[in-house]
Amino acid sequence: MKKPNILFILSDQHSPHVIGCGGNEVIDTPSLDKLASEGIYLDNMYCQNPLCVPSRASLITGQYSRTTGIYDNMHIMQANITTLPRTLSAAGYATCLIGKSHFNGEQFHGYQQRPYGDLYGQGHQPDPQREPRFGINGLGDVLGNSGPSEMPIELTQTEICVSEACKWLQIHRSSNKDQPFLLSVHFDKPHFPIKPPRKYFEKYNGRLKLADVPEGYLETTVPFIKEAIDHNETGHHYGKDFDIQLRALEAYYGCVEWVDDAVGRIMETLDYLGYREDTIVIYSSDHGEMGGEHGTWQKTLFFEASARVPMIFRWPGMIEPGTRTNEITGLLDIFPTICEAAGIEIPETCEGVSLRNLLLSGQPLEREGVFSESAVLRATEHAGCMYRTGKWKYCYYLDETEELYDIENDPGELNNVSDDNPDLVKEFREKAQAFWKPEEYLERLRKTPIMSREKHFYEYSNQFITGDGRILDARP
Repeated sequence: MKKPNILFILSDQHSPHVIGCGGNEVIDTPSLDKLASEGIYLDNMYCQNPLCVPSRASLITGQYSRTTGIYDNMHIMQANITTLPRTLSAAGYATCLIGKSHFNGEQFHGYQQRPYGDLYGQGHQPDPQREPRFGINGLGDVLGNSGPSEMPIELTQTEICVSEACKWLQIHRSSNKDQPFLLSVHFDKPHFPIKPPRKYFEKYNGRLKLADVPEGYLETTVPFIKEAIDHNETGHHYGKDFDIQLRALEAYYGCVEWVDDAVGRIMETLDYLGYREDTIVIYSSDHGEMGGEHGTWQKTLFFEASARVPMIFRWPGMIEPGTRTNEITGLLDIFPTICEAAGIEIPETCEGVSLRNLLLSGQPLEREGVFSESAVLRATEHAGCMYRTGKWKYCYYLDETEELYDIENDPGELNNVSDDNPDLVKEFREKAQAFWKPEEYLERLRKTPIMSREKHFYEYSNQFITGDGRILDARP
C-alpha cells in the first residue's frame, strides 16, 4: 500500500480566535473553512512554547523545550537531532521545505530540498524595504508600521511560497509521482510586519473593535505577564494609542485572509494534479497572537490567543469530513501522528503521542493534558510552565507565582482563581514542577548554544537555492 503524501502548511502567529471555522464571524477564511469541512478541526491544539524558534523546534522534533533546551529565538538546535523530515527521508519520502524555518545553524534538519526560504536571514520581509546594511532589522514598530503593503505582491514571501510550492508539486508529479512526499510550506504571515495587500486591509476598515480590558489589569496580574509586555516590542502602546492598535488589528485580519487565499491556491493545485485522494493536508501555526486581548500584542504568554493554535487535518477516505474535537492536543503530537499514518516506527525520542485514532474514530487520548513552556523574549531569566487539562489551565512561574483559569466558564481568562482552589492548585503545581523541573531551568538555558545575533539582522530576509546549488538573496 502506498504511503500517504503529506502537505504541511504552517503559518506564523495565527490566533485561533481569527479563523472562520474556529468561530470568528467577521474574518473571511473560505479556504481554511473548506479544508476543515473536508476533514477535522482540533479546537484545543496548543503549541509547546509560544515563540517562533522554540515552538518550531518542538514541532519538528516532537519534544518539549525542557528536552531541546531551546527557549529563545537565537538558540541553536543540534545538527543531528531526530526530526520529522529526517525520519521521513530515511523511510523513502521526498522531503521539501519552502518558506520560513527559523532554524539557527543547520538549515535543512533532514529536508532534502529548500528552494526558497530564510537560509541566511529571517523569513519576515521588511515592509517598506529597508536599506541593506547590517545592524538594522528593518521590521519597524510592530503596531505603528501596520497597514497596506508597500511591496509588489509578486515579490512577497507569501506569493513566492505559493509559486514555489505549486512548481515543486508539478515537478514531483512529472518526475517522481509514485514516491510519497512531505512538502512543508511555511508562510511568514500574519506575523508582523502586519502589512497585507491593500484590498485585504481596506476590507476590514471599520468592522472591528479592540478587546475590552478590565481597569487596572496590569497592576494585578503576575510579574511574568508584566515582564512579557515590557519586552514584546509593543509594550509602549499598552493602554494608549488605540487608533494605532485598531489599525494593526484590521491589518492583521487582512493578513490572515491573505494567507487563507494562498492556502486555497495551493490546494487547488494539489487537487488538480491528482494528489487529492492520497495526500494528508495539515494546516496549523507555530503560535498565536494576542491581537489586543488583555491589552497586549505578540506572544510568549500562556493565554489562549497566544498558546493555542488553529489545527486542521484532511485525510480523504480516512477522516470523517466536517468533524471536530475538543481533545487537548499539542504540536509535538504531529510528528508521531504522521509517522503512524505513514506506517513508520515512531522514534523513541518523541515526547508527543499519535493522534491517529483520535482523528479517525474520535478515540480519546490516554494522556490527561499537555504542557507548554515559555521565557520572556530577550529576558529568559523570566520563565514559566503551563499545564492544560480538562477545563483547567494552570501556570507556574520561576518566581513561584501561579495562575489558574477555568477555561470553560471564563474563556477570556480574566479571573485567576488559584486562591479559591488550593487543593487543585497543589495537584497541578506538583505536576508542573515534576515536568518542568524549575530548579534546573537556568542550567538548561546556560547549556544551549546561542547565535551572536538574530537572523533578521542579515541584509535580506529570504534566499533562493538555484539548480547548481548557489544560494542567492531574494530581494527585498
